[in-house]
Amino acid sequence: MEIERAVEGSSWDAVLALLPTGYEESARELGALIRRREVKSAGDLLRLALTYSVCDLSLRMTAAWAAAEGLGSLSDVAVLKRLRAASEWLGWLVLHSLWGHEGTGEMPRLTVRILDASVVSEPGARGTDWRVHLGLDLVRETIRSVEVTGPEGGESLWRHGVVPDEILVVDRGYAHRKGVAHVLERKGHVVVRLNWQNFPLEDEDGHPIDLLALVESLPVGGVGDFDVWFRHQGHRYAVRLVARRNTSEPTERDVRRVRCQARKKKRKGDPRTLRASCFVILLTDMSRGVLPPDEVLDLYRLRWRIETAFKQFKSLLHLDSLRAHDPKLVATYIHGKLLAAILMEALSPEPGSFPPCGGAGESDARAEPLADPAVAAEGAPASSGTGHRLVPHSGGDPADTAHLARRTAEAPASLPSRLPPAPICPTLS
Repeated sequence: MEIERAVEGSSWDAVLALLPTGYEESARELGALIRRREVKSAGDLLRLALTYSVCDLSLRMTAAWAAAEGLGSLSDVAVLKRLRAASEWLGWLVLHSLWGHEGTGEMPRLTVRILDASVVSEPGARGTDWRVHLGLDLVRETIRSVEVTGPEGGESLWRHGVVPDEILVVDRGYAHRKGVAHVLERKGHVVVRLNWQNFPLEDEDGHPIDLLALVESLPVGGVGDFDVWFRHQGHRYAVRLVARRNTSEPTERDVRRVRCQARKKKRKGDPRTLRASCFVILLTDMSRGVLPPDEVLDLYRLRWRIETAFKQFKSLLHLDSLRAHDPKLVATYIHGKLLAAILMEALSPEPGSFPPCGGAGESDARAEPLADPAVAAEGAPASSGTGHRLVPHSGGDPADTAHLARRTAEAPASLPSRLPPAPICPTLS
C-alpha cells in the first residue's frame, strides 16, 4: 500500500505536504505533543501512530520500529502513552484533511451524499463497541464526512451536517421523522427507504395513511408516486412516497429473514412485514420535475457504493480488527486508519480511486462522468482528467448512470454549482 511505503520513509515528505495547515500547532494545543523527548515533532508522532494503526504492529513492535527508524528509544509503555494522548489530535487531522481535500474543481449542480454506519468490535467482543459513521460523495467518490462514536451513537440524520440543496441517500436505519425533519429544515433533500411501521404518514386532509394498503394495488414491476405528509414537533412536511413492487409474494429468502429476526427478538413475526418485503418504498422531498419516480429508485440503487467503501476499509485497512480495549487507544487506531484512507486517496495517481473504487482488475467497472451528459449519453468512458467517476453495479443497466447524468445536467439553475464541505465532527461521543 502507498501509505505503508510512505510511513516506512520512502515518501514521507509527500504525506506531510498533504497535512492541513497548523498541524504542528494543533498537536501542542490538543496535548498530543507536550514534551519533545524522543518524539521530536508532530510529523514523527503521526508516523508513529500510522505505524501502529495502518501497519498493525503491536505496541512492542511499534517501539522496536521507532528505534530502528531513528525516531527515538521508546518502551512499549511510552508508545502507549503517546498514542493515547494523540487520539484527539488525530481526529482533528481527519476533520481538517477532509475540508482541505474537497477540491477546487466545478461540481455538478446536484450533490449527492450517501450515509451509512458500520460496527467495529474490540478483540473478543461480538457486540457493538464502536460505530464509524461515513458520508460518501457519490459524484466525486470521495469521503465527505466521518464520525466515530461508541455503541450509543445510532444511525440518524440529525447527527450529520447538512448543506443546502444536497441530497442525502440513506437506508431504513435512518427512517425517523426527527432526522428527516432535521434535513428539510436546513434546506437539504432526502431519499430514504421506509419501513412499513415506524414512519406515520397522512393524506392532504390529515387522515392517517395505511402504507401497505396504499401500495398493494401496484402490479409486479409497477411504480407508484404519491403525495403524502408527515408531522414532527408541530410542523407538517409535504413529501413524496415512491414505491415499486418487486414480487407478487414474499420470496423464500424474505420469509427466512423475517423468521430469523423474529426469533432474535423473541417475538412472533408480523405478517405485514412479509407483505412489505414485496416492495421497495422510498420517501423523498424532491419535486417530480427534478427527480421523477424511476430516477428516485435509480438513485437509491446506487447506495450500494458506500457498502463497497466499508468493505474496502475492512479488507484493505483491516478496520474490523481492533487491537485494543482502551477507549483512547481505540480512537487513535480508528482515526489513524481513516486518516490513512484520506491520504491514500490524495496520493493515488487517479482521483477518487480509493475509496470506494475497485482495483484495476475489475472488468465490470464502467466509468461515467456524471457532470458530462454528452459523454455519458454516448456510453464512453470518462477521461482521466475529469476525476468524477460513477461505477454502476455489476449486471446493471449501463444507461442508468447516463440517465442520471442527464437529469443532473437538467437540474434547475437555482441549485448551486459549487457547495462548501459538509460540517463534520470525527470526535468521540
